[in-house]
Amino acid sequence: MADLTARDDGIAIADALNALPMEMPERSAWPALAARLDQRRKQARRMVRWPFAAAAAALLALALMPRGGTLTGDDAAGPHNVATSATATNTARLAALMTESAQLERLLAAANDDGASSGSTAALGLQMEDSLQHVDASLNSGALTDKQQFSLWQQRVNLLRQIASLETSRHYYAAEGRNLDVALVSAY
Repeated sequence: MADLTARDDGIAIADALNALPMEMPERSAWPALAARLDQRRKQARRMVRWPFAAAAAALLALALMPRGGTLTGDDAAGPHNVATSATATNTARLAALMTESAQLERLLAAANDDGASSGSTAALGLQMEDSLQHVDASLNSGALTDKQQFSLWQQRVNLLRQIASLETSRHYYAAEGRNLDVALVSAY
């Protein structure tokens, strides 16, 4: 709605706006902003890489850890202890698998950032987690022989290793500014 009380001094609006002085800052803000952005990018690169390096080092340490035990002392003394030593060995191997499983779960919890991921990477990760849930359901089902239980724990540890490998690869490629999809096509 037009303002009928306004007076027309005979100057067109376009001419009045053109007559206004241009507002310019005393100095450009872009150089300072660009320097701060560069500094933040450098800090982000430094800060982003150390957790992944720590996770990779932890994964390497887990891979290099000795598994199982050797029989020494009274366990290997005579033939009457063969059944007892086999049971002890199986129990020790199962305990080692359970320990490694717990370590891998802690590693995954530390490496999990719920960051953005591509669809194929997320689908592969979900498929591995579904397989892990099936193994867990089988472990919780109840009456299992020692051999079945050992086999399921081996499957669980292998799945956790694959998930940890996928997560650390995803983080590494993200830190490098690359996409993991190309690597997935060639690896999986």
